[in-house]
Amino acid sequence: MDRQFESMIIVEFALDHPILRDALDRVPETTVQWERSDAVDGGRVRVLVWAEGDDLDAFEAALADDPTVAAPSRIVEIGGRRLYLTELRGEGLRASVYPLIVEEGGIIRDLTATREGWEFRVLFPTQRSLDRFFGFCSERGFRFEVHRVYEERGDGEASDYGLTAGQREVLATALEIGFLEVPRERTLADLAKRLGVSDNAASQRFRRAVKALTTATVCATPDRS
Repeated sequence: MDRQFESMIIVEFALDHPILRDALDRVPETTVQWERSDAVDGGRVRVLVWAEGDDLDAFEAALADDPTVAAPSRIVEIGGRRLYLTELRGEGLRASVYPLIVEEGGIIRDLTATREGWEFRVLFPTQRSLDRFFGFCSERGFRFEVHRVYEERGDGEASDYGLTAGQREVLATALEIGFLEVPRERTLADLAKRLGVSDNAASQRFRRAVKALTTATVCATPDRS
């Protein structure tokens, strides 16, 4: 029987690797949100990503020219966001860390990209698996910056309101520093600085926290039993 771990190591880090770098450099106001990756025949990897920004037409053109992906196609557009299906190629395929994360038993909780790089939030089962992952990144010459490392125990992070520990933290911090006051007493940059992450990562985390909280409370179906 496989060994069951009672805790997971949660790591939040930034990674600068080449996937979609050209497209994001050309349209720097765009944010990309990873949805999933799938291995297909012949060692190929298909990827689903969401794109959000002020000029998605320009990003779509840049995506078609990006050397790290092939044959991108728009799947759907919802609320100003576009979902794309594409396939890693060349340096994009060689630089992908997703297979290693899976091999080490890791779980991606959050993954976004801007022109500044990729922001990860990953669960690893052991310190050894985490060390192997960052060793791989160092060997490939990928620059990375660890923002936060902490441990999840027991049944996981979910709270009564469907929030993860990171989402609870961003909401609590926003309240504490006055980010939620009217008029606002602190900026997004202040919130990001307090959390120790980039402005984009703080924005993404805050929005997901609000969405999760709203879904679990305001939009929850009342129990009429």
